[in-house]
Amino acid sequence: VTDKILFIKKNTTPLKKFNDFSPIIKNTIYLSCDKGKKDFVKMIVNTFVSRLRSPCASTVLRPAAIRTWPLAVAAPTLSKSWRSMSSYSTLSKPRGSNGMGLPAEMSHLTVDTIVATAPILAPHALHITKNFYSRMLKSHPKILEFFDPAHNVPISPKALVESMAAYANNTTNLSTLLTPGGLVEAISHRHCALAIFPEQYVLAHTHLMAAIEEVMDDVVTPEISAAWSEAILVLARKCIDKEEYLYKISEERAGGWSGFTNFTVTGIVDIASGVKQISFKPPAGSPLEGTRHFEFAPGQYLTLKIEISDGVGVGPRHYMCTAPPDQDFLQCTIKKLPGGKVSTYVHEQLQVGDTVKLTPPHGVFTPDTESVDSSSVFLSAGIGVTPMLNMHRALGSENVKLVVHVDRTPSTHPYKDYFDASGSKTLYKYTDVETFDGNLNPPSAAELVSETIALVGDSVDHNFYICGPDDWMDNVKAELLERGARKVKFEVFGSQLATDYPFAALGIL
Repeated sequence: VTDKILFIKKNTTPLKKFNDFSPIIKNTIYLSCDKGKKDFVKMIVNTFVSRLRSPCASTVLRPAAIRTWPLAVAAPTLSKSWRSMSSYSTLSKPRGSNGMGLPAEMSHLTVDTIVATAPILAPHALHITKNFYSRMLKSHPKILEFFDPAHNVPISPKALVESMAAYANNTTNLSTLLTPGGLVEAISHRHCALAIFPEQYVLAHTHLMAAIEEVMDDVVTPEISAAWSEAILVLARKCIDKEEYLYKISEERAGGWSGFTNFTVTGIVDIASGVKQISFKPPAGSPLEGTRHFEFAPGQYLTLKIEISDGVGVGPRHYMCTAPPDQDFLQCTIKKLPGGKVSTYVHEQLQVGDTVKLTPPHGVFTPDTESVDSSSVFLSAGIGVTPMLNMHRALGSENVKLVVHVDRTPSTHPYKDYFDASGSKTLYKYTDVETFDGNLNPPSAAELVSETIALVGDSVDHNFYICGPDDWMDNVKAELLERGARKVKFEVFGSQLATDYPFAALGIL
């Protein structure tokens, strides 16, 4: 917005400060203040208008919003003047699509060809994607480092099938996929968290086209192959450009950076049975040393890479960022999973003072702060409660009508004390004998949704946020949609596209 940032305190003469800075001010100047300083802002605006002959805008920020979640709520749209002025990145390879020669849009012929041939390829899509991953991982085994064996490897072929289906079904109007929280944004956030480079898209295109041609050898003509190749490259360009945008936001926001960088473990706390809260700070000598607060949006996740005792790097793994707003540390909460290599190491061997690698917070599972209308409802199960913590901090108890959580026992329920004292209405369901109430079976999705609707009223206008095991979420979402819910948002630990209703609320699938 400006070449330099102009700070004017209330007890400083505006004209004098303006004269000091006027040679380097360009375009539009944005001013913000708390509610009690309106007259002061008007005076500054009048000064700028008369001296600069430039349009100015004054925006009075709601103090409550700032107090609840400073800076982070508006993280995607903060002007640079509110961000850190020094960017830091460990990404050394070329970024962005410039110079790659990727097509910006599909030709009319390509669109027509995709529409005509998608139904033919659809029955073979899973075979194609399995072939693709087999080819790529065999030729480039280091790519396996990007996958979590507990989640990504078994379901990535299915997730890619659903991505292809969403793309093919929307080739005539890609704007649906480009909406906030849509396919491209979800993919791009995950890829930024993994520090994916543009060159890896080219690699994926090569192996995906080879898989299509091998599986569909008797169907794919050179013309059909060329159309699918162009369509895949167009999507690659849109993702690459979106990822470059996200990388820049990550670098420019307060405490920002991009790529994996070292952090020191500064705290390990047991917050529930089998659940630990891990805090991190930049080590001495890091470009991030001395960061006063880390800016991120509530509901976003950290990506962690760790070296186990044999010196082999393990990761990456995604864990919800649970640090409170306006703190000088980052934090995530990790549940010990049976057979989980990283979670077991964290619970049994990780110590304060150890070094891990983190990428900055990413993710699209963030609350709707533009239309706060006291209508948010949280539904979580197990460790799925973790994103709800900062969402609640951001929205406030007055805007969260009900917090629903399913767990084994009160002792395994993370952050129970916080929600008990939050001021929001709560509904807890426990399923183990420790809390025997005459029914040891977990509530069905239909029963849980029925009880939820009975407590909050008509489901049409509520914002529902859901996080938990995949099957549980699928069933809860299906019940909510069946009952007329229109605003359903959810987070998946693993691939967002490997569930039955990944973008149902957006009308994509």
